[in-house]
Amino acid sequence: MTVPKYHELLRPLLDLVADGRPRNLREASQELAERLGLTAEDLAETVPSGYPRYLNRFGWAKSDLTKAGLIDSRGRGMFQISEKGRVALPELPSRLDRKYFESCGMGSWKAKLHPEMSVAHIGTEPDESLTPEEQIDETLAEIQAALEQEVLTQLRAISPASFERFVVRLLAAMGYGVGEVTGRSGDGGIDGVIYEDRLKLDRIYLQAKRWTDAPVGGPDINGFLGALAKHGANRGVFVTTSRFTQDARRAVELPHLRLVLIDGEELARLAVEHNVGVSIKRGIELKRLDTDFFDDL
Repeated sequence: MTVPKYHELLRPLLDLVADGRPRNLREASQELAERLGLTAEDLAETVPSGYPRYLNRFGWAKSDLTKAGLIDSRGRGMFQISEKGRVALPELPSRLDRKYFESCGMGSWKAKLHPEMSVAHIGTEPDESLTPEEQIDETLAEIQAALEQEVLTQLRAISPASFERFVVRLLAAMGYGVGEVTGRSGDGGIDGVIYEDRLKLDRIYLQAKRWTDAPVGGPDINGFLGALAKHGANRGVFVTTSRFTQDARRAVELPHLRLVLIDGEELARLAVEHNVGVSIKRGIELKRLDTDFFDDL
C-alpha cells in the first residue's frame, strides 16, 4: 500500500491511543505503521526535504488531534488520549479531517489574510489531504516550474551572442572553471571554451544554439564533432534552448567521446539551481520539533 494521507491517520491514531497508555512519537508511529501494514518501502518514502513521508504525516496528524483537544501531552515527548477524546471517541466518524473539527468547534486552521487578500489572490484552496509541509512542497514545485519556464522564454528572446555569454557564465557557476566566448569565424562551430585550470591546458568546448522551435538533429551534432576533432578535443557541451532529436542523442554515444547535451528544459533548471539569471526573493526556514532534545532533558 501507499502511505495514507495525513487526515487518514487521524482516526487510526486516536484508536491506537484509546487504551490510555502514554506513548512517545517514535513508539506510537511504529505501532500505527504495524497496524496499518505499511511496508519498508512505504516507510522509506520521503518528502522533498528528505524526511520520511510517513513520519511527516504522522506528526501532523498528532498535532491536529492535540489542537482539537482529543489527545494531551504528558511531558518528555509523551502523549495520550485526553478525557475529551475518550468521551468523544464513540461518536466520532470513521473519517476525520480539519473541516469536521472546525464544524464541531474543535479548533480552526484558517489562515488570517490581509483584508484585501482572497483565495483568488493566493491560488486555489489548499488540498486538505496534504499536510501543511506537503502543501508548501507542492507550491514551491509550482513556483519552480513557472520560474524555469520564464527563464527559458527569456533565453529564447535574447540575442545569440548574449545566449553564448549566458552559457559560459552558467558553466562557470556550476564549477567548471573560467570560460570565454569565442564566436569567431573559422572556429568551426565552437562558440565558447571553458578552461579548467589556470594554464588553460584542460578545455571544454561549447556549442550554443538559441533556437525556439527547430530541434537539434544528428547533422548539427556531427558538425560539432568535426569542430572538436579539429581542436584535438574529446570533451564538449552542446546547449540549446530547443530540444534534441533521437538521432542527435545517438550521435554522441561514442566510447572515446565525452559530449554532454543540454536541452532547453534542463538548461532552465540548471540556471535556477545555480542562481544564474535569477535572484533569491525570500528565504524560508522550516523547523521541526526535536523530540530527542526534550527526551534528554
